Amino acid sequence: MLDKTKQFEKLMMQYLSETISDNDKHMLADILNSGPNYKARYNEMVKTRAVSLIPVIEAHKTSNYKQFIQLLNNGLTFNSQPKFLQYFIRIAAIIIFVFSTSVSGYYIYTEFTSRNNMMSYETIVPHGSQSKIVLPDGTIAWLNSGSILKYNTNYGNKNRTVYLTGEGYFDVQKDPEKPFFVYANDIKVKVLGTVFNVRAYNDEATVEVNLIEGKVDISSTENKASQVLSLKPNEKMVFNKQHKTIRAYKVDAARASTWTTGKLCFVDASLEDISKDLERKYDVQISIQTQKIKNELFSGSLDLNQPIEKVLEYIDVDKKYHRTFKGKEILITNN
Repeated sequence: MLDKTKQFEKLMMQYLSETISDNDKHMLADILNSGPNYKARYNEMVKTRAVSLIPVIEAHKTSNYKQFIQLLNNGLTFNSQPKFLQYFIRIAAIIIFVFSTSVSGYYIYTEFTSRNNMMSYETIVPHGSQSKIVLPDGTIAWLNSGSILKYNTNYGNKNRTVYLTGEGYFDVQKDPEKPFFVYANDIKVKVLGTVFNVRAYNDEATVEVNLIEGKVDISSTENKASQVLSLKPNEKMVFNKQHKTIRAYKVDAARASTWTTGKLCFVDASLEDISKDLERKYDVQISIQTQKIKNELFSGSLDLNQPIEKVLEYIDVDKKYHRTFKGKEILITNN
């Protein structure tokens, strides 16, 4: 069972993106009533989204007025909701209406950064979801499960800079006068117009960049004197977080982005590493009981449109493992 705080965050993501079910609304209401910390976090998330959309509401208030009022009158409600929350719930309903978009499993909000008092947009993709967004300059970004992408509201004016945690596939619009920068953990990727994949999860030992088209320059953000590594198509950069080393390899770079099509490709990957991708994709927890099983290697392509039971069965071609399913927990042991 998910930790209560994680469950709350997941339900709030679904609520703010208007994908929450009626049963989950009641569950969210119960959590909100269970303590002041959850109410404070709820208020923070809803307020922040509301503030970010004030200009949008002003721009559309005339044409949307009738629908706007109707939405207010029919606002989303929780059973047994605290009265002081009704105001913020109505704000959330306004936000959902103004966005007028169909999203699945992610939310966008803004926050003030203390450094330059500049507002920033943040997209958070929970486990079990993937999201595609279009940046203001037309650049397309696919975000994998468990990823966060942030950029300032001045994006595209003087610079094109984004900050990534997790995995993202970028198809960058060309603009020679404004390079596109991705900051991911301890590396900086500079491009003009290209297609590439960045993998930079906090719980992994390396950061990887696979170049599919064009050219990218990669450098360390910690060591200003470090060399700049230029990649060509079908090359991969691996940055070791512990040793602060950057190395390049020849690869079939397109394999790294197959997750955008619902597949994963592996070459001699350990079951332990594969399980991390499966945990994010299916929003489960996989516990592998022996080191021998963790070190088992797999090469091939996995169809993530299949249930996870089928995927694990496909990996276990020699029938070596026993799998026990308990809700969202999966235990893997020797047969």
